[in-house]
Amino acid sequence: MAKGIVLAFLAFAVFAWGDAIVKEIGHGLDPFEVTFFGYLIPLILSPVFMKTGDSVLDMVRWNRPWLMGLRVFLIAATTPLSVMAFRSLPFAEAFALLFLMPSLVTVLSIFILKEHVRWRRGLAVCAAFVGVLVIVRPGFKELLPGHIAALAAALCAAGGVIAGRMIGHTEKRFTLISTVFLATTLLAGVLMIPGFAWPTGHQWILLLAFAATAFVAQALFIVATMYAPADRLGATQYSQILWALAIGAIFFEEWPDALALFGIVIVVAAGLFIFAREQTLKRGRPEADSLPETVPPAPAATSTSH
Repeated sequence: MAKGIVLAFLAFAVFAWGDAIVKEIGHGLDPFEVTFFGYLIPLILSPVFMKTGDSVLDMVRWNRPWLMGLRVFLIAATTPLSVMAFRSLPFAEAFALLFLMPSLVTVLSIFILKEHVRWRRGLAVCAAFVGVLVIVRPGFKELLPGHIAALAAALCAAGGVIAGRMIGHTEKRFTLISTVFLATTLLAGVLMIPGFAWPTGHQWILLLAFAATAFVAQALFIVATMYAPADRLGATQYSQILWALAIGAIFFEEWPDALALFGIVIVVAAGLFIFAREQTLKRGRPEADSLPETVPPAPAATSTSH
C-alpha cells in the first residue's frame, strides 16, 4: 500500500509539471494543437498498457458504446479546456477551480445516479462552491475566459467520472486507458485545423516534454494501482495544489493574495472531505458495487481516479 501511495504522489507531481509546461508554451500555439501533440505520442505508446488477451482493436471495441462514447468525449474535452485555463490564469488558481470536480461529481450523482447524499457531503459541496466564489470574486475582479474554461473542464471531468461509474466493470482496463488518448488526439486534431501554426524549435521541445509527462505520469499511476486500489489513491491528486503554488511562485512569479489562498484551502478541504466520506460509505457496500478502477486522463486535467 505504501509503495502505491508514493508512486501516486510521484505520478501527480509529474502531471503538475506537465501542466507547467503547458503554461510555459503560453499563447504561441492553439490550445487544441498543444493537446493534439501532447496526446499523440502517448496514443502511439499506449499498447504498453496491454495485458495478456488484450488487442489494439480494444480501443474501439466497446461493450457499452453509448456510455463509452459519452465518457471519452467528456474526458477528451477536459484537456483543451484545462490548457485554456492554465494559459490565462495563475497556476494555483486554475488548479483550485479544476478541483471543484469532486463536488460536481457529488451533485451529478444525485440527479443522474439517484444517489442519496447526506448532509455532511452536502455541506462540503456548498463549501467548495463558496471557495470558488472567493477565488473568482465575480464583480470584484475581472472574470477571464480561463475561469469559464476551468469550470467547464471540471464539469466535463465530473461527467466522465459519472459515465465511468455507469459503465462499471464492463470494459477492459486497456480500453479505458487507450480511449482517453485516442479520443483526445482525434478531437483536438480536428479542432486545431483552423488555428494551426507550425511549432518553432523551442515549442517542439516543450510539446515533446508535455507528451512525455502525460505518458510517464499515466504509467506511474497504473504501476501505483498494482500496489494499492485506485480509489484509495484519489486523495494524492490534491498534492498537485502544493506543486502549483510552488511552481507558480518560483517560475511564473505568481503569488496568490490572501483571499485566493483562503478560497483554495476551502476548495481543497471540501474535496478531501468528500473523498474521505465516499471511502467511508464504500466500506459498507458489497464488493460487487464498488466503483470501477479507472485512470486519470493525462492532464492538463484533473484526475478521475474514482
